Amino acid sequence: MIYKVSRKKASVTATEFVKSYRDPERMASMCGECPSFGKSWGCPPHDFNVASVSDGYATVELMATIIEFDEQVRASCRARAKAREVAERAMNEVLGTLLPEMYEMERLVPGSRCFTFRCRMCPEGCTRPLGQPCRFPEQLRYSLEAVGFDVTAAAQDILGIGLEWSKDGSLPRHITLITALMIP
Repeated sequence: MIYKVSRKKASVTATEFVKSYRDPERMASMCGECPSFGKSWGCPPHDFNVASVSDGYATVELMATIIEFDEQVRASCRARAKAREVAERAMNEVLGTLLPEMYEMERLVPGSRCFTFRCRMCPEGCTRPLGQPCRFPEQLRYSLEAVGFDVTAAAQDILGIGLEWSKDGSLPRHITLITALMIP
């Protein structure tokens, strides 16, 4: 796999983050268009009030992990299926390192809570579509989007990073994974 990974982070008060980037109705509408909607315990609809996830926190440390593909790899991924395969493989590799780091940050800061990318705890598939409880509720973490935050605007305003989306199914220049640690 030919890509490079870089990171960027910045802190903002939780009050400002909530005021500026919480838009649960719009985000729920966008999540409703995703094929994972209602099929993963990490995705909406939730059985709790998403507005409560930021209660009790003073600071949000917003982090971007940027996976940048070189031009040769991008040129070989013009077909939608190939681009999806390469993107998923790269994200899985990066998340294999990133998620344990996020859990460790949370462990080191008592009372904090990490918000990751989408849940990937169960490679055999989530139990939610089967009507069964989460296998790993103590490890389940939500993405910021899943609890109503506009990560596109937050990444742009706080980190100065524009998120890039493929418009034609080809591999974008970069994929940015937005995560956060909320700190009391």
